[in-house]
Amino acid sequence: MKRALAAAAVLMLLVTVLACQPPVDTTPPDVANGTYTIEQRTVTLRDGVFEEPAGPGSAAKITTRLLDARDIGDLAGKGLRDAAVVLTQTGGGSGTFYYLVAVLNAGSGKGTATPAVLLGDRIGVEGIAIASGKITVRLMVRGPSEPLAASPVVRAIRIFEVKSGALSEVK
Repeated sequence: MKRALAAAAVLMLLVTVLACQPPVDTTPPDVANGTYTIEQRTVTLRDGVFEEPAGPGSAAKITTRLLDARDIGDLAGKGLRDAAVVLTQTGGGSGTFYYLVAVLNAGSGKGTATPAVLLGDRIGVEGIAIASGKITVRLMVRGPSEPLAASPVVRAIRIFEVKSGALSEVK
């Protein structure tokens, strides 16, 4: 009987301690309204898009867009819902540049983005996945001797992880 009472008291104490802990915010970052660094320039998306003039007085625009290629998972080993996203950037020329960014969860829907890593120009992104703290990106690219005008038909997989606040490719 004494053991049962002692066990009940310990259980009640444990429940009380756990109930007093602040809840862990697992809301993933709002990637459609985040700030990103691409090639040392900062862009802030609004509803997944950012536009700016290509130059002073220019009618041409540089447009950055959030693609549907994204995933949510724990990248920092903290049990939070981080994000990995793909952004495209066009500048009025023929190129469409694809970038990978990790957004580490800062709570309340906010996040801290790593600097963008170039995936390629005029490629295809088939999918992105987070598992075991790593980001796997499935791509369609061109062969090494093919011109940029050629359609990307070569399948490729690139794997990244976050190290010291930046993306690093796993070899």
